[in-house]
Amino acid sequence: MAQNPYIRDVNNEQNLLEDLNAEFIRALGRNCYYIPRTLNNYDPLYGEDATASFNQAYLIEMYMENPQSFGGDGDIVGKFGMDLRDKATFRVATRTFEREVTKRNSDIFRPREGDLIYYVLSDSLFEITFVEHENPLYQLGNLYSFLCFSELFAYNNENFDTGICEIDECFARERKQRAQVITVGDPTGVENTTSDFLEGEVVYQVAEEFGTFATIDKATATAEVIDWKSSESELTIGNITGTFLRDTNTSIKGVESNAERFVLGTENADFFNQINTEDESLQGDNEEIELEIEKDNIIDFSPKDPFSGGNY
Repeated sequence: MAQNPYIRDVNNEQNLLEDLNAEFIRALGRNCYYIPRTLNNYDPLYGEDATASFNQAYLIEMYMENPQSFGGDGDIVGKFGMDLRDKATFRVATRTFEREVTKRNSDIFRPREGDLIYYVLSDSLFEITFVEHENPLYQLGNLYSFLCFSELFAYNNENFDTGICEIDECFARERKQRAQVITVGDPTGVENTTSDFLEGEVVYQVAEEFGTFATIDKATATAEVIDWKSSESELTIGNITGTFLRDTNTSIKGVESNAERFVLGTENADFFNQINTEDESLQGDNEEIELEIEKDNIIDFSPKDPFSGGNY
């Protein structure tokens, strides 16, 4: 038997169901901030952007599908310390998202994977991993909400300038903690040693080059200036790409300021080695272990068969 012609997918019923859905989320949901990710230098090969930033935030109500507790594995203590693996699923009305986000930014017509949700109640930041737009599936022939599956955000030196003090100040402190303080010098042969580096500008290095021969198009390493203390000759950098060399024939230059210095040292040698800055004296224990093996000759690596009875 065919569908009842008097009960069809008409606009009045669809509008009623949409109103009920939006009202339910507004009544039982919580205030959240939807924070879109800005891709500054997207790498299509690896599908990522190491210099991504978050520059906007939209206040919007969302309903957490698992209000009893966060999902996921929770807090796990491993060999690298505490690992937080909380997950959450948020539902947002399509009409609300269009009103609060799409009308202000036409490029965002639905929640996107990789964007963030700031859950104000728990002061937690979640990264969207998948968006389901067909749940429930076409009630009365229409879709009324987005279901955002997310997990706790893992900070990776991204830049935050959302206008929300709680978020921006928190990650500004995190960036400074993860940044590297480098001691620089003013050797001869460099023209712009009196210029100051600018906060936020890009600095770069060209291996075995300095002065006019070192240009940005030949850069072997780049970074962002977090802070510059001229009186102490200390340059704080973050968002490091490549390997910075400590070499008297290799300088570090600013793109905007055109300031130029030589890398002389660092405050924290261990951390210095972790952020892709080359130092021959900080190559770990491998060389010492190899030296001990050669000296003691404990392990015999010669291609001999001990079970051959002398016939090798």
